Amino acid sequence: MKDDYKLKGPTAKLEVEVEKEVADRIQAMEKHSRIPRAELVNTALKRFISHHKDYLPADQRG
Repeated sequence: MKDDYKLKGPTAKLEVEVEKEVADRIQAMEKHSRIPRAELVNTALKRFISHHKDYLPADQRG
């Protein structure tokens, strides 16, 4: 399961603001799981995107 979090492709920096509680929980998850924050956030965003393809333009929903 932990291998599911690895960054597999090229990466890019993305600066975002999140609620403090979200940032605190990501930090706690990183400390507890020893999975880097970037990998946790990347996985969370991939899961969000896979469940909300309706937010994408039609040509990117594949």
